[in-house]
Amino acid sequence: MDLMSYLQTNLAESTIIIGLILLIIEVWLLGLSTIVLLALGVSAIVTGGLVWAGVFPETLTAVIAGSGIGAGVLTAILWGPLKRSQKGPRREYNIHSDFIGLVFDLEEQLDADHPVTVKYSGVSWKLILGPKHRSNVVPVGGSVKVIAVDVGKFMVEPVDVQSSES
Repeated sequence: MDLMSYLQTNLAESTIIIGLILLIIEVWLLGLSTIVLLALGVSAIVTGGLVWAGVFPETLTAVIAGSGIGAGVLTAILWGPLKRSQKGPRREYNIHSDFIGLVFDLEEQLDADHPVTVKYSGVSWKLILGPKHRSNVVPVGGSVKVIAVDVGKFMVEPVDVQSSES
């Protein structure tokens, strides 16, 4: 007995198995990154179940058409919710870094309109005042502490001299 005759003899079971294989590939290998395999896998399992229950005829054409149409419908239904689920709150800057907490003594005045460039670890970084301190001016000799990191930028806040001495 060859593979094609086995698939045609056991069409419902074969369709369910193919759907499960597609879902395994989607979940384990691709990490739910494509909607196509997810929709096609679920649709193949549902179509196989409908063929097994006798709702769909046990023909290859019916199985392919049912799976394809089902995948299209599932894709149309799931597109919006899956797209929204990918959009999480995006932070403007990275607040998880080993650079957080670094303190710099300024050699130039720092304000919201004039970022200061410092060299640290062989890289030139722009020091930018954080959102809560945009109206502040940090004078020459003042200290700032890194509160967030972005590519080539340290977001900083002024260091309160009185609180650091106590």
